[in-house]
Amino acid sequence: MKRLLAVVVMALFAAPSFVLADIEDRLYDFTDAYYLENGVNPALIGGRMEAGTGIAVTDTPIFSYQRNVRALLTLSAYDHSANINYFTVLGGFSAEAFTADAAGQEAREIADSFIEYLFPQAGTDPIGFTFRQSSLLDMRNGYFSNDPLGLWLHVWVNYTTKALQTPAGKKALKAIAQKNGRALDGTPIIATMSDIDSLYGKGYITKTTRLDSDPLRYAICPVIEDPTDGGIAPDQFLALPLKGNGNPVEPAFLLNFDSLRMTGDWAD
Repeated sequence: MKRLLAVVVMALFAAPSFVLADIEDRLYDFTDAYYLENGVNPALIGGRMEAGTGIAVTDTPIFSYQRNVRALLTLSAYDHSANINYFTVLGGFSAEAFTADAAGQEAREIADSFIEYLFPQAGTDPIGFTFRQSSLLDMRNGYFSNDPLGLWLHVWVNYTTKALQTPAGKKALKAIAQKNGRALDGTPIIATMSDIDSLYGKGYITKTTRLDSDPLRYAICPVIEDPTDGGIAPDQFLALPLKGNGNPVEPAFLLNFDSLRMTGDWAD
């Protein structure tokens, strides 16, 4: 009996740390010291996330490298294999924000190795932020282990005339649409790096980056590593492309987000 009681007591003491395990995956802004340690000058981050703006709240940090600013704004993204991911935007910056030391050089190498593909709607700014579908994050280089700040290089993807107006292009796009569905402007959703590579290799899409001096060339967009069991807080909200009737272009993102937020688990 004493042995059983001891096991129960130990389990009770262990329970809080277990329950809090995935709460640790919630997204906070980083401290100035942590940005500098990892090669980015915080003074040169544009649109840095702040509490009281509707997209973040003041909250007690979980780790010493976090500032007391917790993200509410959540965005949807595919990874390289079309898996569902959720992230936030802590700010944008130009190449000038990399510090002039070894840490800054490493930070730039990291940022250039992790690509965030963006998909502007047809007829809008081809390097703008009016999106036809969710982003695609190429996480194949060990993102969670090798990118401590969540740095990404923005690459804008647009369909070419060859894709939209030639018989071969239309056929290729139809096949992708049948697999992935259609984006807000009626073009096929691009959900994997295989899609990107195939379309680009055939001249059906362009890939464009902004100049080094552009404050929107790079972004700080950490991804929630484990959104289950509290990784997504009840007060977070999801921003994603919506149809004219208010329904999401990609319903699975919203369905799973709501389930994770309310139950701590993925939707069935």
